[in-house]
Amino acid sequence: MSNLIKIAVDAMGGDGSPKKIVDGIIHNHKSHHENYFKIFGTENEINKYIDNKIDKNFYEIVDTKNVVKSTDSPLEAAKRGKDTSMWLSIESVKKKESDIVISAGNTGALLVIAKLNLKMIENIDKPALSAL
Repeated sequence: MSNLIKIAVDAMGGDGSPKKIVDGIIHNHKSHHENYFKIFGTENEINKYIDNKIDKNFYEIVDTKNVVKSTDSPLEAAKRGKDTSMWLSIESVKKKESDIVISAGNTGALLVIAKLNLKMIENIDKPALSAL
């Protein structure tokens, strides 16, 4: 696993989650076996969709009790706490347990929670978003 890219995934963010998020992970895994997915969200729901479609050596599920809602303001999301799938997925990058984090959830909340958890690159004042 040491050569794999470790991707933290907020599985509870975005419309149609976690199904669409898990479908994306499965789709990626079919052609790319260099990724390891650390999936954050409601374990029972995620398991319904992952259903042995990926070898267990390529993912783990981190059960979380809370989610950032699309209707939350960034401040509400940050206050909602450190037990959300978004916060914990970002924190896994901070702890160097993951290399990158992906979320299809609340963009404002993602930026605020990331800024609270991760250091900015020297001489960079504002966080940036990247789209795939």
